[in-house]
Amino acid sequence: MTINTSPRQDGPCLLCGIDDHDVQEALGFLAELPARLPELALVYGPRLAAVMGVVWVVAAVVGYLLGWLRHADMTPEARLIEISSPPRSDPEGAVVLWRQLVGLLRPAWKRAFTGQPHLVWEYHGSDAGVRIRLWVPGTIPAGIVEKAIQAAWPGATTSTSPATTPLPDDAEVTGGRLVLAAPEHFPLKTDHDHDPVRSLLEAMGGLREGEHAVVQVLARPTTGRRLRHAYRAAAHLRGGGSCHHLGRVLDEILPLPTDTREHHRTGDLARDFPERAEQVRAILAKAGQPRYTVAIRYAVATRTTTTAAYGIEPVPDLVRRWLRGHAHTLAGIFALYTGGHQYLRRARLWRPGRTIGSRRLDSGYLLSVSELAALAHLPWDIDAPGITRAG
Repeated sequence: MTINTSPRQDGPCLLCGIDDHDVQEALGFLAELPARLPELALVYGPRLAAVMGVVWVVAAVVGYLLGWLRHADMTPEARLIEISSPPRSDPEGAVVLWRQLVGLLRPAWKRAFTGQPHLVWEYHGSDAGVRIRLWVPGTIPAGIVEKAIQAAWPGATTSTSPATTPLPDDAEVTGGRLVLAAPEHFPLKTDHDHDPVRSLLEAMGGLREGEHAVVQVLARPTTGRRLRHAYRAAAHLRGGGSCHHLGRVLDEILPLPTDTREHHRTGDLARDFPERAEQVRAILAKAGQPRYTVAIRYAVATRTTTTAAYGIEPVPDLVRRWLRGHAHTLAGIFALYTGGHQYLRRARLWRPGRTIGSRRLDSGYLLSVSELAALAHLPWDIDAPGITRAG
């Protein structure tokens, strides 16, 4: 008996059940796909957009509710640490403080379930002067932050009390937030000849009874994949390739100009363009430090609408103009942190009174320890106005 062991030339495959005719149809469909893309986009595009929109809305609502639950767990037993500055404050003390507080970072499994607690550095101005406070959630053990402050600034004194809202409930409030104008891997200016906090203290001085000014710097230690984006951006500036996954795929599919392709192959784009080399150095200097997720908010509030306060009859428009003007003054001070590649710009803050009072941090941008220390520190000047000094 002779057994034919040669493979079949036609008909369905016995192992996979795929007919040669089906294979030819699939190859034909793939060959016609580029020409049919506009037609498919018109037919299925609206449906796909609607599905993606629903998915985005659901994800946003779930994220908001999850953030609200996590913050609700931090709020009970939260406390305010008021810091009295020593006669002389070391500018490096803030770097020491924020580097030490990186140790509050929770394990990955715990962050996934309960989130990562954040801290709020707060400048609060009123008719009694300017107080520098640090809001600490109840989930952080008592004493850790207080000891870190005293270790960073020897001679500073602290007083701890239960957390309260920084603005009166019945006040009229105007405020905003400050966001990075360029991608977050570019650093802010951190080397200042003069203390930028002094300008902030000057702007918060001279307030009347019932008037308040608040600047909050919310900070949360950060780790994970988000930190690696800076290295991808530096590699992009060095070699000319894209720093995003989709962009790298398009770089492989679409042809690049000959000079750009050669730079991408040899990796000498940063050498030939000095401005790119400077950007790469700035990005890597920031990426080499521990980083925080940060949000900056400011607000001005008043309950003063009487003739005695303004010297004229109470006019609501006058109060609003004063609030807007003072809020713009606070925001304008942060122009001092403008660097060669990065600066802070103003953005709208939804319900400023409620948001400032909640001290909740959902999302933010990445800042290094040195950038955060330049924003949140005790004043360097021995004659800084309006603050309480330690004995």
